[in-house]
Amino acid sequence: MSSEVLLSNIIPFAGSGLVGYAIGFALKKILKWMPIIVGFLAGMFFLGVQLLQKYGYVSAVNWDKLGNDTSTQIQHWAANVDVTNVHSLFHTIGIPVSSGLGLGLLAGFVRTT
Repeated sequence: MSSEVLLSNIIPFAGSGLVGYAIGFALKKILKWMPIIVGFLAGMFFLGVQLLQKYGYVSAVNWDKLGNDTSTQIQHWAANVDVTNVHSLFHTIGIPVSSGLGLGLLAGFVRTT
């Protein structure tokens, strides 16, 4: 195998590995703070609705309907997730880039604190 062919595969692998590491690092940091942020926003929404009800802007909240509608919407979003786009993306960018990206993402997600 010539050095030119080897070098043309190593550079994309290493570059995508670095990008994958950065994505994994950012993903772990985001997932660490996500429950706190979502909980805070849900608490503020609940507090706001309760204040609106207390001061008479809203006479009653139909919590059952709100829960059912929210559950239906989440199920609709989950049913429409298309995994074939991810497969076609990795198929298009090639083996050196996709393997470097995958290994880098795994390393960035596992190794960071």
